Amino acid sequence: MIFPRSSALAAGLIGLTPLTAAFGTINEPVILGQHNEHEMVTRLAFQCPSGQKSDGVCFEPRSLDQLAGYHREVMGVALPGAGFNGAVGAPDTLDPVPEGPEAHCDDADFVEVPGYPQSRKEANKNLQKCVDHLRARFRQAWVSAEMLVDERRRIRPGEVELTNAFGGDCNFAFPSLQINVFARAKCSTLEGFGRALHGVQDFYSHSNWADETDTSKPISETNPPGLALHGTAKFLDLRASGPIPEDQIPYNLTTGCFTIPDGTPGSGDCAGRVTHHALNKDHGVIHLDGTFGDAGPGSPRSEAISRNFENAVRVAVQSSKETWAAFREHLREQYGTVAGNLMICALVRDDPIKDCRKRMAVIALDASSRSGAVEASGLQVQIAQEFKLKLSSHGLDRIEVMEFAEGPKIVHPMGFPESVTFSELDTKGRTNIGNALDVAIDDIIQSQPDTYTDRGAVVLLTAGAEPENTKENQELAEYALAQVERAAKEGVRIHFGCINPPRPFNDDPDRSWHECAPGHSIIPAVLKTGGTFAYINHVAGRLDLTPAPHFISTIMSRGLTSTDEYEPELTRIYPGITIAALLSAEDYPSKSLFYPASPSERINITIRDRALDGQGVANGGGGCFSITLRDRKLDDLKIATYTSCGTEPLMLNYEALQDVDLLVVAELGDPHHPQQEGSPNPQGVVFTLELSSNMPAKNETSTMTTSSVVSSKATLKMTEEAGIKTEEFLTSETVEVFEEAATVNGTASTTSEGSHTVSGGDGVTGSAMPAQEAMVTGKESMAIMEDVYVTTIAGNFSGEDADDILDLR
Repeated sequence: MIFPRSSALAAGLIGLTPLTAAFGTINEPVILGQHNEHEMVTRLAFQCPSGQKSDGVCFEPRSLDQLAGYHREVMGVALPGAGFNGAVGAPDTLDPVPEGPEAHCDDADFVEVPGYPQSRKEANKNLQKCVDHLRARFRQAWVSAEMLVDERRRIRPGEVELTNAFGGDCNFAFPSLQINVFARAKCSTLEGFGRALHGVQDFYSHSNWADETDTSKPISETNPPGLALHGTAKFLDLRASGPIPEDQIPYNLTTGCFTIPDGTPGSGDCAGRVTHHALNKDHGVIHLDGTFGDAGPGSPRSEAISRNFENAVRVAVQSSKETWAAFREHLREQYGTVAGNLMICALVRDDPIKDCRKRMAVIALDASSRSGAVEASGLQVQIAQEFKLKLSSHGLDRIEVMEFAEGPKIVHPMGFPESVTFSELDTKGRTNIGNALDVAIDDIIQSQPDTYTDRGAVVLLTAGAEPENTKENQELAEYALAQVERAAKEGVRIHFGCINPPRPFNDDPDRSWHECAPGHSIIPAVLKTGGTFAYINHVAGRLDLTPAPHFISTIMSRGLTSTDEYEPELTRIYPGITIAALLSAEDYPSKSLFYPASPSERINITIRDRALDGQGVANGGGGCFSITLRDRKLDDLKIATYTSCGTEPLMLNYEALQDVDLLVVAELGDPHHPQQEGSPNPQGVVFTLELSSNMPAKNETSTMTTSSVVSSKATLKMTEEAGIKTEEFLTSETVEVFEEAATVNGTASTTSEGSHTVSGGDGVTGSAMPAQEAMVTGKESMAIMEDVYVTTIAGNFSGEDADDILDLR
């Protein structure tokens, strides 16, 4: 880029002012004559068609910004120095000084005229310096790329993010180092590649490779011959090493000698030589549709023959593409095809964590007679359609559709999601879940034999396994369990949706209802694959479209495959979906779930220890675990705590008086009876949580809420009346409960960092009493509810002063 170093005005330009001669880096046409030429050449080489995702070659917008840089205009007028140089402009950046002539292929000048100061051999030596420098930058790039993926060939999230939370734009200006080795791996890789690309592009701008001479003047140092070559230079294949073969260097090839001041004729070290000023094609207007505006100023070679600038740009674009192709090929050779392709995807995609997984998924639909009997066919198709919509449509994800009863039938082989269609299931025959899982796992492995680990998932929907009342059915259950355990070893996640029989629209006490039976020990085995287990509820005789998106949202938020996001800190609870969770001392000592409640919403929550249903950890019984309710919008303020030790289900009734983010935290162990030192750790607990609401139709498809308020009101009642849900909410006089934990019947407590208002029955009075007394008083006043452990709690807290009790009436 031309920079008149003697110009004090130019030296004072805003931001990233260059000090070297090259294709233009910044947008400043008035003084420097630059139109961000490096950016435009790079964008022409690597931009994706408008609105399209990357095909693995082109760069998506934010990623291209990091490589090419960007400029800013207001009403078509360039803002001098405003914008970002990008990796390709890094060699021109004050760092603390720009890179030397080897970064721009300068000083390799030669003209066959008598007495020329530099021989062909000396010119070749300087050209070799340039090529060696660009090879080193190329190496910098592919070495840095190793950190893009981990040892399991998964993209590292913190190494590829370009959001502001992770630093935003890359930093390519490290004083004295001129190599950003401490940055995110994506930035370090792009820096090495961009710096190499800068020199490749400059070679064509600074040499006579693609230009023509002014035939009206004699050949001389001010008018060197033009080679007018349309192809690219072979010696710019930066994978090579050693000396450039002499047959690759045309005898009359020349670049320009650069010094300050840069002019024609040359002065100082460039006296009597072809100068950068005389030969460059640095300046001119380039449009992103491949057309051109005026060439110049400051480029006599382009001003004499305008097509010289255009030809230099065209060959620079082509050579940039070839350099990128060589880099991609080298990544695959160096790291293997799988890891190499992931690295490439991480560089070109703006959201590589989401878009570069190349997942293989099988969705298995239960077409047995049992499925037809519980009216599960239509719901399964809805879930399958919702799942298809969640998969990537950009050529990376693959899906197989299977229907199964006694045997599996592949109705859509592994292929692109957009080509998949679903039809009503023809339900007949017995259920063989193990057979379906066996074939699904095999198909995932065969479809991607080198990369299936951590990238495969089976979404299995069923109305339940055959009852284990015969030896044959017991063997089927063992077969299914063995396949789930096999999936865990192979790195394939299983997501198991057990569709419950429909509940009558109006509960009929004379009609028996049995929960979907997944098979002995299936739930903990599924959870150990990293997958999701859920009971899916629906109502007979009523169209309900919510279970499908709720179930699929639960799967996707947890992570379809192990390549996806890791176990989330919070699991979203959805009405109609009974979600299972695993607590274990070593891996998952706690589990947090949340639900955003709306004003006047009444919620019933049922929590069951599944050891009672043959779903305990390691075929064992359950253990003790605590359930704590908190309010996320009030800094996770604790509302109440309950402890379960494998007894009857815990049933909670909650009413929100305004928007509340209800947080349910399950923790292994009994806080009232801490584990004695030296005693064995509990094996773990598998529990399920079911939530029902008086507002089932509200939009429940979000997976996270980030809103906040300054106050919150809620009503809670917890009972241990097995199998009974109540929407009775107590009203009475109130007393305060302060910062203490009280235990009633040894199991439940309330705790507040500020203060709560506890509603008891009639006759409970007082304005302030300790928590223990408040709890006991509340219990004694309700003799007919002997099993009430925590009475109704109503809270009204101010975000500014949570210790104030406000008038609730």
